[in-house]
Amino acid sequence: MQPKVLRANLTRQIREQGLFDQHDHVLVAVSGGQDSLHLLRWLTEGTLPADVQPTVSAGYVNHQLRDDADVEEALVRRTFAATPNLAHGLIETLTWEAVPTVAVEEQAREKRYEALIKMAREVGANIIVTAHHQGDQVETILYKLTRGSRLTQLVGMAPRQQLRGDIDLARPLLNLTKADLADLVIQPLTEWVEDYTNADETFARNRMRQTVLPALTSINEQAAEHVVMFATQLAALQKLANGAINVHVKALEAGRLDWTVDESVLTIIIQTWLTKKHVLNVKDSQIAQAIQLMRNPSVSTGLIDLGGQLQLERFDNYLLLSQKH
Repeated sequence: MQPKVLRANLTRQIREQGLFDQHDHVLVAVSGGQDSLHLLRWLTEGTLPADVQPTVSAGYVNHQLRDDADVEEALVRRTFAATPNLAHGLIETLTWEAVPTVAVEEQAREKRYEALIKMAREVGANIIVTAHHQGDQVETILYKLTRGSRLTQLVGMAPRQQLRGDIDLARPLLNLTKADLADLVIQPLTEWVEDYTNADETFARNRMRQTVLPALTSINEQAAEHVVMFATQLAALQKLANGAINVHVKALEAGRLDWTVDESVLTIIIQTWLTKKHVLNVKDSQIAQAIQLMRNPSVSTGLIDLGGQLQLERFDNYLLLSQKH
């Protein structure tokens, strides 16, 4: 695809999806890698039409977890200083009481977003923008499928979603491949830092990127596009089904749900009900136990331990979410 066509298509998508416009102030989540630096340059080069050109600030978080963290931070400082039309360039260095050795990616991500939200509020930005692209989307979908995630999570990352109260998260590049990003900008990048931990296949996502996706692509070179298409169609089906599912959720809440229907249907109903209550980390085995409890004609009460302080509780025909006493 020609660069002009690619940029025109992306501009149309931004308008259609309402990702941002001239009234917004975005904070670009920057690392020293190519993807986020392409995103920052594209948003600040002055090539966007006026109606979708937001005020642009940028934020970088030094996690202090890699040997080259100081080199990367120095690169980001130079980049911020040389970037035209940049309202603010903010840098924060994380501190750890103890450097994590397990769930490192998850803990780093949580701290990074907390820092970015703080930065956004500091400069008055209402949207944090990330450089997630099609490859990241495919990894996310396959990773969640492998982990046994709920259907609602298999649609992948949303182009725009609420992140924290007054702050939204936008991902304008989800329909572009990593190779496409270079065609977004007029002036090519001359320096960036490669994250050497991306080659470490002890991390599940890296194995997905380095081994699983290349294997799928060797079977069909359009495998990535097909995974994204699947997620898009699944999201459309979910929109069509939401009305019917919500009718059953209301029946569950009113103690009128028909517990004799197919277990897979009941599973989706209970998952939707729990999601409404912001309870996400419930195992399929726990939901199956709840279904069996509600189907048991010999009892009218019972408890399913969800871990932590929560439990599912049967009381006659009602399934309740309650705190442990």
